[in-house]
Amino acid sequence: MLPVLTPLVQAALALLQLSPIPPSTVRDTIARIVTERGFRESITTTLLSRFWTWFSRILSDLFREAAGSRGTYLVSLSILTLLAVAAIARSVILARARRVAAARRDVPETAEEQLAQARSLAEQKLYLQAAHLLYAALITRLVEEKRVRRHRSKTVGDYARELRASGDSAAPAYRAFAATYDVVAYGDGVCDSARFARLEALAAPVLQGTAASVTRAA
Repeated sequence: MLPVLTPLVQAALALLQLSPIPPSTVRDTIARIVTERGFRESITTTLLSRFWTWFSRILSDLFREAAGSRGTYLVSLSILTLLAVAAIARSVILARARRVAAARRDVPETAEEQLAQARSLAEQKLYLQAAHLLYAALITRLVEEKRVRRHRSKTVGDYARELRASGDSAAPAYRAFAATYDVVAYGDGVCDSARFARLEALAAPVLQGTAASVTRAA
């Protein structure tokens, strides 16, 4: 962010010294921001080139008409202030986007990965978080075996009804798991070592594939 703000600071100092700001200074400042790598990656080269040509022409006309007047300083200061705020805001947004992307990469996607992380959390005595991840692993396994279709709006009970409606042999094992998990997730919200061990045992038939697979109707 500092290389981008350097020309902004220089231009601001020029304003304080009441020295006219050449149009080229403002154009160069904007060019540094617009053509920075992060910005280039978010817009096509053709669109960026057309926008910059159009914006440069407007700036040139503006400063040519206001040359030598005090209005030039006010307009320039406003533009530079907006550019500084935009540069800072863009840096914050890009940093947040990178953190979100990194967090998404850290989320386990397969049932095996989710189960391993659930056990890791349990070893750290984070049993409640481990229970939620164990449930995620169970649903992921059912999805992987095409027994259910995942959807964000579906509840624990929705998946149980879907398994029962299709006559899936995993339905009883899932219902047994769901009965205990419901207490943890929606009841008292407490999960200790004993409860997690019970949940893991109840999930085992599905996670280990010992429940016979039943093909869903198309």
